[in-house]
Amino acid sequence: VNELETHLILSKRVGLCSEKDIEVILNLLREESRMIISLIKRLEN
Repeated sequence: VNELETHLILSKRVGLCSEKDIEVILNLLREESRMIISLIKRLEN
C-alpha cells in the first residue's frame, strides 16, 4: 500500500496524473487499507 501511494505521488510530480485524480485514488487506497487492517485484526482474534 505504501509503495502504491509513493508511485501515485511521483506520478503527480512528473505530470502523469492530475492532482484531483491522485486525491481520489489516495482516498480510496486509504479506505482499502483501513478495511484490510480491520480484517487482519478480526482474523487474529
